[in-house]
Amino acid sequence: MVRALVLGATGHIGAHVTRALLAEGHQVRAAYRSDRFLPALDGLPLERVRVDLDTLDGLREALKGCAWVFHAAGYYPGFGERCEQAIARGVGSTRRVMEEIRRAEPSRVVFTSSASTIRRVPGRPATESDAEPSPLAGWRPLYAAVKIAMEREALRAHEEGLPVVIVNPSVCLGEYDAHPFSGRLILAFAKYRVPVYLEHTFNAIYTGDVGVGHVRAAERGRLGERYLLACRDMTLKAFAALVASEAGIPPPRWRVPHGLAITAAWMTELIAWATRTEPLLPRQAVQAGRTGQRLDASKAIAELALPQTPIEEAIRRALGWFEGHGYLRKRTKRTLICAEVPGRATIER
Repeated sequence: MVRALVLGATGHIGAHVTRALLAEGHQVRAAYRSDRFLPALDGLPLERVRVDLDTLDGLREALKGCAWVFHAAGYYPGFGERCEQAIARGVGSTRRVMEEIRRAEPSRVVFTSSASTIRRVPGRPATESDAEPSPLAGWRPLYAAVKIAMEREALRAHEEGLPVVIVNPSVCLGEYDAHPFSGRLILAFAKYRVPVYLEHTFNAIYTGDVGVGHVRAAERGRLGERYLLACRDMTLKAFAALVASEAGIPPPRWRVPHGLAITAAWMTELIAWATRTEPLLPRQAVQAGRTGQRLDASKAIAELALPQTPIEEAIRRALGWFEGHGYLRKRTKRTLICAEVPGRATIER
């Protein structure tokens, strides 16, 4: 049994990492920043600590006695931020946190990065060896550019002696998505019933499997290595059809040409600017989506025994959770069940 600190424990990934640790019998210290999302930890036998990673308030105390540290609370650039400033902020935050973690001398640090740090490779699925260079050789979407720089900073900390393992989740789908990021895709089709789709290929994974992947990266991952936590490549059209099927609604019918999608993205960004919210369809997402991304998770499957829960189940659990927490109106034609329990029966050995 190990005592582990989870930074970002109330986030979508962090909530699943926390549950995967508990299911394996480990002691968990769950770090959170805002009381708003604490219900994600309701009923779990763990210690809750408030930590502000911007100021590092509470971090030193939270680290005491923890052999494993899971950094799942990385900086996320907001809409409209300048790229250079966002990269500087992300790198600076990562560096300060890693330096504080180093002082605590944990035996393992698992850093949550993103599959967006992996290059899109024409003609084959990308692997960990296809990681983007840093500094970048060309333009990348803001989110990817920041994640690439932060991942490089985590690897620099490893080169200086910190026992770091990097995990790179693809699009995460599942329950506990309290401030939806990947879940916006599901809500777009299930709640707003968007009748169109883009020509785009991406990889998705059940977030519960991502949580298990984190724990196994701590148990058996090789230091300084990346592990793609991925499952299924699919087109956006196929994904939308799965969401529609599980939600009991018609699937989208029309494919949107790229030029029209850019125009629509401009409109959603104008609405977001006026309402001070995140755009439903950022232009950068449309631009990055032209190439698509296929991923090969064979390294994580072989070395971490990464589970591969069907995406249909991930969508079903996400819809059930969104319905149960007021993001979606409950339907009477279809019953969606999402059990919130500390352990998951799908944690395979």
